[in-house]
Amino acid sequence: MATTGTIDVNLTAIGGTVNASTGLGAEVIEGVKDQGEIIGLAIGLALGVGLLIGLIFLVLAVIPRLIGAVKGFRRA
Repeated sequence: MATTGTIDVNLTAIGGTVNASTGLGAEVIEGVKDQGEIIGLAIGLALGVGLLIGLIFLVLAVIPRLIGAVKGFRRA
């Protein structure tokens, strides 16, 4: 059984959605680019604080060994 008729496909709505999403992506990329210095500063501060905390724990681990070594020298 054959059917006849016309089909109307309107791609205007799809095109508008694609254009809007492209514009949104461009705005997001521009915003991230503008905040690049702040992001870099945050990463640098996080690394610096992490290294400082690691150094503090390292010193706290080494001091008891040094005290033990000094006491060993005094006994000898």
